[in-house]
Amino acid sequence: MSAGLSRTVRAGEWWHYKLVPILTAFFATVVMLEHPIASAWGTGLTLLLAIVPGAAYVSLLNDLTDLDEDRRAGKANRMEGRPTAFRIAALLIPLAIGVFFLVLWRRDPPLFAAYLGAWVAFSLYSLPPLRLKVRGLSGVLADACGAHLFPTLVAILLGFRAGGREADSLWLSAGAAWAFGYGLRGILWHQLADRDNDRTAGVRTFAQRHPPRVASWIGTWIAFPIELAGLALLLWMCGLVLPVALLAVYVALAALRVQLWSMIPVVVQSRDRYFIVLHEYYDVLLPLAILVGSSLRHPADLIALALYLALFHHRPLESLRDLRKLIGRMASDLRHRR
Repeated sequence: MSAGLSRTVRAGEWWHYKLVPILTAFFATVVMLEHPIASAWGTGLTLLLAIVPGAAYVSLLNDLTDLDEDRRAGKANRMEGRPTAFRIAALLIPLAIGVFFLVLWRRDPPLFAAYLGAWVAFSLYSLPPLRLKVRGLSGVLADACGAHLFPTLVAILLGFRAGGREADSLWLSAGAAWAFGYGLRGILWHQLADRDNDRTAGVRTFAQRHPPRVASWIGTWIAFPIELAGLALLLWMCGLVLPVALLAVYVALAALRVQLWSMIPVVVQSRDRYFIVLHEYYDVLLPLAILVGSSLRHPADLIALALYLALFHHRPLESLRDLRKLIGRMASDLRHRR
């Protein structure tokens, strides 16, 4: 993806954060079916080609429908000053790709419905007259479903397709709970972080309509438990030890960040020097654990691991840099104690 196109569609805001958990659900499904991930490379590529246009579409649509509000808030908007022809083409191209996949999957009702659901949720969230973004709780639910729930269901259903098996309802339910909980937590975090700008622009999001403690409570006591329940069931059914082992590693690294860097773990609401609980596990450790664990069973999956790292190396490299700094800090503290 070229630098100019990447900036226009805001790829830096979703390339890892939204795509990696969706791909992880696909990898986990294939592994749960005891198939090599490398054997499903074509389906995995299809998934990526189907999901990327949707992510680009929602970024472009948000910019277009937020133009007036961003002006009032003094925020930069990538659609500002763009010719009308450019704006129309920017939306029609990903929409055309989305229609292609809908036609391709028209004979598979669950897959068709999940993929269409993502596009519909994206559109209802931003487009007037409904514009659910400014209609409170319905906007939060639409974003969680469009960005995470429906795309994850697409990934899981394609995983079963690749494995030549009928979809398992328990696995689907676990994946749906994990994705919906994480998506709900994510949009609540985003709205809370953007609350001041939304107040300036007069945008009545859910977090703007209610005191911050309301969104924080929903994220902490409703979304997060749903997410954890889904994750626990997925890890149990997946049958790999490494994802559980790296969850313990994640907890240890989080504790070191708290102890050595005085960072604050948060579930929803941002604070000074914070990190979002489990974000790094989903972005880095969980997909790598699944790919490496599958490679131990099927050596050909090392190719899938290499391809994944070629596309999604930025966050793993960030984690490696942090790990090196943490180890350096621990070594320094030990020297001073002596």
